[in-house]
Amino acid sequence: MKEEYVKLSNVEVSRLISSIKQHFSELGLQVIHEDSHDGYWSIKAHKGGKVSVITGSIRDVEIMITGSDNSYDLTLRTGAWGRDIAIPALLASAVSFGAGAAVAGAEAYRAHKFEKNFWEWLNQQVKSLNATITEPKPSLPQGGTCAKCGQPLQEGAKFCMHCGAQQ
Repeated sequence: MKEEYVKLSNVEVSRLISSIKQHFSELGLQVIHEDSHDGYWSIKAHKGGKVSVITGSIRDVEIMITGSDNSYDLTLRTGAWGRDIAIPALLASAVSFGAGAAVAGAEAYRAHKFEKNFWEWLNQQVKSLNATITEPKPSLPQGGTCAKCGQPLQEGAKFCMHCGAQQ
């Protein structure tokens, strides 16, 4: 699973969440889980079925927003892009190895394109909400580690950015 995040400020989170859910729907993704607590919002969406398993084109997307006082982190997690690529690769390899490699390459390209298009869409949404989006500064968190998953925490974090556990 791939994970990227940005910092948001002066954003009305409820409006952004509604826009994200609408955008997922327009992309054919079904929201399969939503969660929110004080300073924490999570949306998980999925696209796939029996044919998607066979072709290796399952899509899983998760958006997490954490923070408070008009300072938030938005994390985009994407996964399952071709996670079952072994099935189409094996099917295609019955015809030729090159076809299996082409299928895998196409799925990697589609995943990259989705992420790029999502970030472009998010930038437009944030601007339309008169909010600010910035790339995070590359620094190591100073907040210890999560008691649930053991991943590093950001300083002052109320929720883990990796598993969502309250701290």
